[in-house]
Amino acid sequence: MRSTLESFAAPAPYRRASILLLLASFGLPIAIALLGGPDWLGFLTGAPAYLLLIVLTYRRLRDGALSGGWIALMVFAFNFGPSLDGPGPITFYLGNMLNLVPIILAWIVPANFGANPEPA
Repeated sequence: MRSTLESFAAPAPYRRASILLLLASFGLPIAIALLGGPDWLGFLTGAPAYLLLIVLTYRRLRDGALSGGWIALMVFAFNFGPSLDGPGPITFYLGNMLNLVPIILAWIVPANFGANPEPA
């Protein structure tokens, strides 16, 4: 399992995996809500994909020599700002975009970005 996680710590494989995991972690619960399924079923299908996304993002941030503390933005919910009513009981807030900041950082930071900075 460790070698699989390390292989996704490189930038290109991480980008592909994170897009798929984002679609699974948010798309499956939305699809279940549209079909009229129970809320707990949406949670059971989306949570494992989101947890795997958190783990892969942490590994990618560490590969880019960034702090793992960015993951806290993915863990906490920020329900503030304007809202958009989604299908069924789902509501999207502008503050929910903060959950994507670590993922975007992991997409753009090259490997060992902050490991050995050049002296001034």
